[in-house]
Amino acid sequence: MSLLFDIIALLIAIVIISLPAYAASLIVVHKSTANFGNAIVVTLLTPIIIIFFSLGLHFVFAPLAALGSLLAFIITLVILLYVYSIIYDISIGRSFVLAIVEIIIWFIFFFITGILVALPGII
Repeated sequence: MSLLFDIIALLIAIVIISLPAYAASLIVVHKSTANFGNAIVVTLLTPIIIIFFSLGLHFVFAPLAALGSLLAFIITLVILLYVYSIIYDISIGRSFVLAIVEIIIWFIFFFITGILVALPGII
């Protein structure tokens, strides 16, 4: 029974986490590919790409110190933008704008939820 609650909680968390990606895709993409299913796919793939590619590239470029970290970041960003462009059928430039808008919406989302959580303590 506990496993069932854990799975339900995980699915609810994925849906909630996908809301900013969905809102950003509606703002930037303007196509039929801007749907909630693609937002969930993006939400699930983004941390996987960041973790595996970034960590792997950091190990590859470790002898280069700070330059290696910068190269790992740039290559991971390009891979992530390419995946966004494939999923939403947009250009790399628009996928960069999509990522920026998504970050802005995330900050707004965190700000609003932070206020809602802190509000009972203030009152």
